[in-house]
Amino acid sequence: MAGIYSSTLKTLEDLTLDSGYGAGDSCRSLSLSSSKSNSQAFTSSQHRGNWWYYSGSMNSRNNSWDTVNTVLPEDPEVADIFSKCPKLPDLEEYPWSDEDIGRILRRGKGEGAGRSFSQEAVRRLSQLLRRALIRVSREAQRLSVMHSKCTRFEVQSAIKLIQSWALAESCVLATVKALSLYSMSAGDGLRKGKSARCGLTFSVGRFFRWMVDTRISVRIHEYAAISLTACMENLVEEIKGRVLASQSPDGGGEISAEILEMVINNDAELWGVLQPYEHLICGKNANGIVNE
Repeated sequence: MAGIYSSTLKTLEDLTLDSGYGAGDSCRSLSLSSSKSNSQAFTSSQHRGNWWYYSGSMNSRNNSWDTVNTVLPEDPEVADIFSKCPKLPDLEEYPWSDEDIGRILRRGKGEGAGRSFSQEAVRRLSQLLRRALIRVSREAQRLSVMHSKCTRFEVQSAIKLIQSWALAESCVLATVKALSLYSMSAGDGLRKGKSARCGLTFSVGRFFRWMVDTRISVRIHEYAAISLTACMENLVEEIKGRVLASQSPDGGGEISAEILEMVINNDAELWGVLQPYEHLICGKNANGIVNE
């Protein structure tokens, strides 16, 4: 009898892991973490209920993987310690291209919209955006463990845990808008792609495939892919708006990578998400100044 019961459960599990929804075994994901994090967070997938271990400080907000409070280098000794902190891995594959980011940056919106970003600035922004993608995806992966399923709720909760209040609110509203447009255009399912139905420039299909390949969870809902796509695109919009707001309206020429770096380093909300270290820096910019 026990054998029939376990066989039935196995059959039901196999039915849920179809090619368009399942992501295989999320326990073996190596793409989002460094070797150190993997050794702490992942063990054998044979005992699914026991393989999750928290890494990082027990004082982190909501048991997040990322530490909220940290000490920035203000003297040589602290700077030497800070330089030894583990850094985020550099993604080799990511679900957008430099052309996609360039199209978002060229959209006319707000003051200074006529100023363009240099190709070097676009490439640099693409590199920085990968760090935010890793942070949100890691947290969504952690939140998806209990039910072995990643939905829009896990992605939205990850956004709220990783980003500042203002930035998180903006990104969550962007996910709600994209999901609403997608639901209202159900009749255009055969005539338009998911990105067009959501009003997004980034490809929802690429994000879905990336989430499956990196094994964010055993099962990934399409709403989770839409939410992550909308979050990353809105983050590009936020960076663009803050960079343009910092420049003189009468200024000319392209916005260089140096200007982009300067604005991000002086913005505590952006620096905390885009800085290269694994731990999360909250409320301080690159110079250690607390955001008021």
